[in-house]
Amino acid sequence: MNRRTRMIVSVAGLVSVVFAAGAFGISRVSTSDEISTASDAGVIAPSGVASAGGAPAATLDGLITQLQTRLEAVPGDHVAWSTLGIAYVQQARVTADPSLYPRAEGALDESLAVAPDDNFLAYAGLSSLASARHDFIAAKDFAEQGLAINDFNPLLYGALSDAEVQLGNYDAAREAITSMLRLSPDTSSYSRSSYLAELNGNIAFARTQMTEALAGAGTPTDRAFALTILGDLAFNAGRPGDALDRYNQAQAEAPQDTASLSGKARAEAALGQTQTALDHYAELVAVAPEPSFIIAYGELLESEGLTAEAEQQYAVVEVIQRLFEANGVESDAAPVLFFAEHGEPERALREAEKAVLVRPFLAMHDAHAWALYANGRYDEALVAIEKAMELGTPDARFYFHAGMIHLALGDRDAARVELERALEINPFFDVLDVPVAEAALAELGVAG
Repeated sequence: MNRRTRMIVSVAGLVSVVFAAGAFGISRVSTSDEISTASDAGVIAPSGVASAGGAPAATLDGLITQLQTRLEAVPGDHVAWSTLGIAYVQQARVTADPSLYPRAEGALDESLAVAPDDNFLAYAGLSSLASARHDFIAAKDFAEQGLAINDFNPLLYGALSDAEVQLGNYDAAREAITSMLRLSPDTSSYSRSSYLAELNGNIAFARTQMTEALAGAGTPTDRAFALTILGDLAFNAGRPGDALDRYNQAQAEAPQDTASLSGKARAEAALGQTQTALDHYAELVAVAPEPSFIIAYGELLESEGLTAEAEQQYAVVEVIQRLFEANGVESDAAPVLFFAEHGEPERALREAEKAVLVRPFLAMHDAHAWALYANGRYDEALVAIEKAMELGTPDARFYFHAGMIHLALGDRDAARVELERALEINPFFDVLDVPVAEAALAELGVAG
């Protein structure tokens, strides 16, 4: 799951928790990350969302403890079981601890055992869990089962849209997002609309949607999430200074937010503030050992010639990847790219071929293409990268991969066009790949 998708799904997870926790009055969960005992049993509308990195672990710890206490007293409360399952999924995302996924599954299964009929919240939780494990076929099925019970629930439309995007069903995703926006025009729905626009190359509309989300954000965590995505849009368009401003604003709103801290470190590196970036990456991976964060940290270390330190980070990635696999998490684009670029091309291709069959998303096609390239299968790599680029997504990495594949095939003109386009979109897209693109263009006779 790529960065933007992971952020959106993380937001959906806490919205579900907020909605469900208020539904039976166990707690009042505000989007400023406050939990307290509720004095009433009113339903909290799901208008608030988590920050891009999710709620702080301590906040979720408190909610989980409250839910466990309630279930000891009222074991037949199916809403509490569903909420506990969703909270475990969210906690796993925040802490990068996939060992919580089996607990989430147990809680959600218990909810359905208690209330097998009309239990749409359990299906929302199961869809969220399946997405977290990258099983998007199951995520779609669970979301549809929930909608068959309650087709006025925006959380389920959000879950469905996430699955449809990852399955490559972009028109179906748009329909689900339209329904979600109609029912609940909030940060969670606007972010999904923005992401689909970004995938289709409509960056102006993507930015407009997130600006709408920011304008309507009522809490610090809502604002931090919107600001982080606006920062990502700026960074991906080659404007790290503007991006850093947004990330700093997000950090001011929610200092514990991990996604904005990750963006901040990336932007600092692009702006030449290397030691500051390294310090922030070290801070980040200490609290959120998520593979993509660790890889980014390791690659920045590698780009600075700190090979031993980089290898230490890469070793951690391997350990965490095994932990994810042991807890039912399917292959993702990020580890495929990591294996392809760090000496394990055969492993990368095995993982990519397995993943792309069940998850034909653009980023997965791109990772598949790069794994094929790393194994010298250039003709097949070209077919795969064309699938990744079919929507016209302005992703510099896609164009870089396309350029290198064309170069390997001897098509120098196409290679030059694609590599120039990659650097035109974002001359800071990757600390290791940008120098490769520049060197390739130099060999092709293109002045830097």
